[in-house]
Amino acid sequence: MALLMGFLLAAVLGVFHHFAILFIRLFTPHLGEQTHRGILTAFLGLLTVHTIEIIAYAGAYKLMIDAGWWGSLTGDYDGSFYDLIYFSGINFATLGYAQVSTEGAIRMVTMMQALGGFMVITWSATFIYTIWQDVMDNHWRLNQAEE
Repeated sequence: MALLMGFLLAAVLGVFHHFAILFIRLFTPHLGEQTHRGILTAFLGLLTVHTIEIIAYAGAYKLMIDAGWWGSLTGDYDGSFYDLIYFSGINFATLGYAQVSTEGAIRMVTMMQALGGFMVITWSATFIYTIWQDVMDNHWRLNQAEE
């Protein structure tokens, strides 16, 4: 059951991330003269998206822990939402610090968050790289046209 819940949360993460990237792309300016603005728009948009994703997982952890039968968090965890955001962010970025530990079925959900986080972080890196490549290709074309 916990693995299924982790899978479903990671799937929702992927769907949300897909549409978030499409939304960011709408606000990324067309190439032309705004080279820095395009890259910075993508970066700041993705930073916002990842923060939302981390906070959403913290909310899911809160619901699971409050339900009582998913398990618990131990160690340097005081039960605050702030600690849940920290825990979620560490899992999302696959850092895996051991200040907060999991007990029970929730471990499977955290494992799937790490997998989903890794996948969307690399997806985001590819997205920024694609925008950077488009910007640089356009920049070189404009420079060659001026010569």
